[in-house]
Amino acid sequence: MSVNDTLKAAAKFFELSEFPNGKALLLKAATTSNKKPKPDTQAARLGARVKKVFIDREWVRQYNAVCGFKEDEISLTAPQVVASPLHMYLLSRPEHPMPMLGMVHLHNSIECSKPLEYGTAYDVVVTVGETRSISLGLEFDVHTEFLVGEEVHWSSVMTILCRVKGMPKPVTKPAPVEPLSAIGAQYAAVKVPENQGRKYAKVSNDYNPIHLYAQTAKMFGFKQAIVHGMWTAAKTLSIVEASLGSRASKFDLSFKQPVFLPSGISVKHVTASGASKFEVLAERDSKVLMVGSIAA
Repeated sequence: MSVNDTLKAAAKFFELSEFPNGKALLLKAATTSNKKPKPDTQAARLGARVKKVFIDREWVRQYNAVCGFKEDEISLTAPQVVASPLHMYLLSRPEHPMPMLGMVHLHNSIECSKPLEYGTAYDVVVTVGETRSISLGLEFDVHTEFLVGEEVHWSSVMTILCRVKGMPKPVTKPAPVEPLSAIGAQYAAVKVPENQGRKYAKVSNDYNPIHLYAQTAKMFGFKQAIVHGMWTAAKTLSIVEASLGSRASKFDLSFKQPVFLPSGISVKHVTASGASKFEVLAERDSKVLMVGSIAA
């Protein structure tokens, strides 16, 4: 999809001079809790753009220190974080009919056709896609693009779930997913400390209370704080990418269960022909927390 197609897909589009303040948007998101979507509710087809965005080297260094990448490397996951204020801006707007807090990040598909560089001015475009009904509620996609002129250098599709009661039950159950074979698999153990959510919040500006302390997470129904899904994704990428022998250009992932704080996880991956399949497993009981694939 070209940038012109992206803009046309939005029913309402906002041109912003700079990224909105993430902390202020989180406070605004709390005011959306009174929104009560129904099974036939549709996500508002909104879009936004910020022009002439430069990747900040010092921010990248701080992000990499938390996630495990090389000091100056602009990783495949970093642009998703850079663009996150636009995601929050659209999903917290009054036109959007769903509460922002409580939404569940289900999937991400990221592709980089040309490595992002320092000193290059990018236009960042975010649009909300179509809504789909599933048994748990309503899911919709959020599209993000980093462009130079009309050329897309980096793009992602983030799938989000809004839980809604009264959804029709599926006629048949989905086929069980085959676990990743242990033959030829590599494992990397990772300790996730109690303060990992707070450390990642400082670089991502995502101060959602479910990630900060057990006490604040319990207010939203969690027994413990949970780490940001995009930290788990970034940490996994930093581990698996080393086995590829080159920089990753595609990253597909699905979140299955949250990573509680503190805990331990194991990144299990199998690499062949420049591509890896992976599972993130809970250290305690080997429960599958995240699955996906990474390709050079």
